[in-house]
Amino acid sequence: MTPSAFMQDTLLIRSLQGMIRLTEVPVNGSGCLMVENFVAACTPNTKLVSVMLANNETGVLFDVSCISQAVKNAFPEILVHTDAAQAIGKIPVDVESLGVDYLTVVGHKFYGPRVGALYHRSGAPLLPLFYGGGQEHSLRPGTQNTPMIAGLGAAADIASRNLYSESCLMLQCRDHLETRLRETFGDKVVINCAQSPRLPNTSNFALLLPNCRNVDILREVNFTASKGAACHSQNTSKPSQILLKSGVPHEVAMNSIRVSFGIKNSLEDAEFIVQDLIRATKTLALK
Repeated sequence: MTPSAFMQDTLLIRSLQGMIRLTEVPVNGSGCLMVENFVAACTPNTKLVSVMLANNETGVLFDVSCISQAVKNAFPEILVHTDAAQAIGKIPVDVESLGVDYLTVVGHKFYGPRVGALYHRSGAPLLPLFYGGGQEHSLRPGTQNTPMIAGLGAAADIASRNLYSESCLMLQCRDHLETRLRETFGDKVVINCAQSPRLPNTSNFALLLPNCRNVDILREVNFTASKGAACHSQNTSKPSQILLKSGVPHEVAMNSIRVSFGIKNSLEDAEFIVQDLIRATKTLALK
């Protein structure tokens, strides 16, 4: 699996402390998780499995519904968690059809307040975050942040009502960008995980041109993009481990750029990115 940096580091620490036994399930060369590999990694001692609904760097979608069903068919007692942070507001997300016990939500990913929430199925075990009060059924003691809670609910409602039209718009922008990149740069552009099912708003690509490292391109352009996830942004001299584990060659991973479209973007914005990349790469080639 490809967990978030926070979860990955937390689980690794617990594993090193001997508190848990951690098993990571690798993705294939297209960045996808194979259901049979996931089930094969489970044992009668496995208590919890966690898988992203959508990867935050490549945009690749994981078939959480099939994974959850297959795991529970083989081991009914295993609990299933999915991190849906990247998916909500871009694709339909339904906890019942996913068949999970826990689902993570992050508000700012769909224009809500910067606050998170955890869905847990009725009857699924859940220990308190900390102790000392009875708020939220004693699971998260302390005065409730009413404005944040109300804002998260309102944002989720708006995102749900406008999901189809906004996801179609983001998909049009992403597809226009990738089509124009191929037309413009030919075999010098690589779209990472392009053959895999992906979020409609995310494009991860590399330009393999002389003197055009991704960090230099990002300094030169007049739009905002990134090398990868913000939680890995401190590793400026290393390629993304997510890309490497997804079968992306080292040279491509070192030069990859992630562009994410939002509900306020347009086809004109996608074309601007292409034209700005043309200008930026020409400028860098002369240096």
